[in-house]
Amino acid sequence: MAPGFPGTSGGMQTMTTPIVDVHCHNFNADDLPVRGFVQHVALHDSVISPAVAGLLDVIVQQGAPGYAEEKPRLDSLLGSSTFDDALEGVLPAPPTVDPLDQLEREVDAELVELQARNPELAFRAAQDLAADDVRAAGDEEGPIDLARALRRGVKWAKLFTKSRLDLAGVLTSTYPDVDLFCPMLVDLGAALGDSAKTTIRQQVILQEKISRLSMLGLLPWRTGARIHPFVGFDPRHEVRARRARDIETPLDVAKDAVHRFGFVGVKVYPPMGFRPINNVPVGDVNAAEAAELNEVLADLYSWCETEQVPITAHCNNSQYASTAYEQAGLAGPGGWIEALEKYEGLHLNLGHFGGANPAEQQSAWIYQIAAAATRFDFLFADTGNHKIYDKGISQPYLNRLQKMFSDNTTRTMQRRLMYGTDWFMLAIYPDWEKFLSTYRDLYRAKFDAAATDAFLGGNALRFLGFGDPTNKNNRRLWQRYQTYAPNQLPDWLAEPTPETV
Repeated sequence: MAPGFPGTSGGMQTMTTPIVDVHCHNFNADDLPVRGFVQHVALHDSVISPAVAGLLDVIVQQGAPGYAEEKPRLDSLLGSSTFDDALEGVLPAPPTVDPLDQLEREVDAELVELQARNPELAFRAAQDLAADDVRAAGDEEGPIDLARALRRGVKWAKLFTKSRLDLAGVLTSTYPDVDLFCPMLVDLGAALGDSAKTTIRQQVILQEKISRLSMLGLLPWRTGARIHPFVGFDPRHEVRARRARDIETPLDVAKDAVHRFGFVGVKVYPPMGFRPINNVPVGDVNAAEAAELNEVLADLYSWCETEQVPITAHCNNSQYASTAYEQAGLAGPGGWIEALEKYEGLHLNLGHFGGANPAEQQSAWIYQIAAAATRFDFLFADTGNHKIYDKGISQPYLNRLQKMFSDNTTRTMQRRLMYGTDWFMLAIYPDWEKFLSTYRDLYRAKFDAAATDAFLGGNALRFLGFGDPTNKNNRRLWQRYQTYAPNQLPDWLAEPTPETV
């Protein structure tokens, strides 16, 4: 869609269905336990090679803007400071620059520095990354462009060092057709023996400001996109906080993020050591912690169901913090199906839809999710991090969807599958900038315009509850716009019915 604010109450109306990226990220290295993640997850799952992990480590050592650095900049853009600002004054916002041009300049400088400082690491990382380029081209005998591959790897690593605001700039500028982005915060430290530099509450404060800037049209680059995030929640972190009798626990922060800071959902990550329901001892989780996890998750689900707060969960056979969790299949849909049998009102998105693979058994997660969608009214899935640049994956995957959507036992999934990128985690792959255009073209080639519109945005709006005047999530966001940007209401929000106000 065009830049600016088309289709809002203050401008020209549009009939185009909004495009929603329902699963993306704009965290930086300060928001992640980077070393723990690389050591326990990335290398274990072969997500990245040791050379690429080394590349990431070298570049991230430069540091990413922290809470104290970024908050004054956001306050300056908003035009005021806030009650929690303990800094002297508010720093002026830097002049507007094109986020993509700025990133390319930073990558150019980093490549020069890397080649001078550690050429052997650069060469090894380029070789490993180029393997994906060869597969993408479908020509195993073709020349390998090591320079192109290395540039992609450096760019990906460089994203970890940028501010959350600048990351939002790269995201929205890379995919200018997207109307609504839902960045996912994550809380991963409990299972990784590491911790992020910024707390979840600090991340909530920063992301709220970015969201509010998007509502007001004050982001310092040309975009009409809205940004409404999900708060990260780790039930193992909550267990530890309750044991310590902390005054504020992670669940308190999650509730506050939704009710006071305008967040529109919760993100959870089962491969970090918990099952969605009915936990038992596994790996380092003993019987006592398993029981406590069940209590915490029951509290989360009861609140989310009552308040109609959507949940997105990692549901791909990857990113496990330990092999014990992998062997237990903690990230699978089975536990979520059990949870939905008890909490049928949960709006649940199983992120990654079990993954896009060249071939699948009939018992694969993708089929389990699709079959369960016929039973549960609010079960959805998204396409985050699918390797659609690889025709050896994308073609059989789309053929699989075509059969699934024509089968009476699984056809409901066509109304539940949502577009999501998992950006910037997918930026390690070739042609990640074309993720939207490629997926849109693939979908249009297989399905009609209405199905494509539903996939790109309509299904996500239903998952989020937006456009439903009786939905509490719609009501909360509508009231937030009334408070901060009453003249910039997006068309995809509905005015709440009188009985819900």
